[in-house]
Amino acid sequence: MYRQILVHSSHTPLQKILWRNDENDKLDTFELTTVTYGTSPASFLATRCLNYLAEIEGTHHPQTAEAVLRDFYMDDLLTGSNSLSEAKALRGQIIELLDRGGFQLRKWSSNSPELLQDFPGAACQDSLLIINKKANDRTLGLQWSSNGDYFQFMVSINENKGRITKKAFYPK
Repeated sequence: MYRQILVHSSHTPLQKILWRNDENDKLDTFELTTVTYGTSPASFLATRCLNYLAEIEGTHHPQTAEAVLRDFYMDDLLTGSNSLSEAKALRGQIIELLDRGGFQLRKWSSNSPELLQDFPGAACQDSLLIINKKANDRTLGLQWSSNGDYFQFMVSINENKGRITKKAFYPK
């Protein structure tokens, strides 16, 4: 998603990278023209672009704009409907709205296989979706199983055989 957001041309000189294919080659300088994943403002910029798109395009489909404003977590859209026909209509409207901003949704997942029948296999996600994928969150993560339509937690237990101290208990 981040690579779909262009940076203003006056800001690209602030996003330079050095590159060479071989250590004996001369260094080349490149300016990045899109938002770079992993930088401090990337998440804010992506969210702000989605919110702005929903605001300016929301007059055509207010429910779709509301879903975009309410149901995105980072770069994942987690939404739903009460019926298959409503879900198909919402899916089409979300695709249309985001396409107006140049965003292509990928890795579709659903607890209803009928909703995914129109998509090529490459556009669909595995049946287990890891929702909380922060690198620094080593002990607890939320996962959704689309096959069973349930949430589960991923827990990592420290098998420390020694004496448990405050320092050992609270990871850095």
